[in-house]
Amino acid sequence: MTYKNPIGVDIDLETGIIPGSKKLVRRLSDLKGYFQDEEAYEKLLEENPIVYEVYAIEQEEREGDLNFATTVLYSGRVGREFFFTKGHYHSKADRAEIYYGIRGRGGMLLQTPEGKAEWIEMKPGTVVYVPPYWAHRTVNTGDEPFIFLAVYPADAGHDYGSIAEKGFSKLVIEEDGRVKLVDNPKWKE
Repeated sequence: MTYKNPIGVDIDLETGIIPGSKKLVRRLSDLKGYFQDEEAYEKLLEENPIVYEVYAIEQEEREGDLNFATTVLYSGRVGREFFFTKGHYHSKADRAEIYYGIRGRGGMLLQTPEGKAEWIEMKPGTVVYVPPYWAHRTVNTGDEPFIFLAVYPADAGHDYGSIAEKGFSKLVIEEDGRVKLVDNPKWKE
């Protein structure tokens, strides 16, 4: 039998960077149609800020292997909505995932295909278990970068299309200086 070699990497806990990793940058322009306030989106699009960066260590897409990645989700808002990641279901919907808060504050918005939503606040040291079949998106509700680690099956895949088409049933907004979950009027069941 041929064995894979184990690996060890150091994560910079201040920046979230994993040296030698695959880097993905998502700018506001990559999130067209995701935010509720289209006017605020268009205005902020003139600057086209980086919303988040992902630093991934990926394996071959096969059962039994694990990928891991850090995400640096920057602080900001589009209208009253906090910056967030695109969010996704897994292509193999029966796959779970673990998130671990490293720096900053935020949370995870989770949703079943029927639209049942859950919100879990995250800070350094928080672990979130994402069960199979749940869509999930992270949201930065703080005033500094929100950095977290995700560990997921290498064969899970990402279904971004369902979220791009239907959205999440809830929005995470700022209201009177507080984080609030509200119904998304654009959500399609």
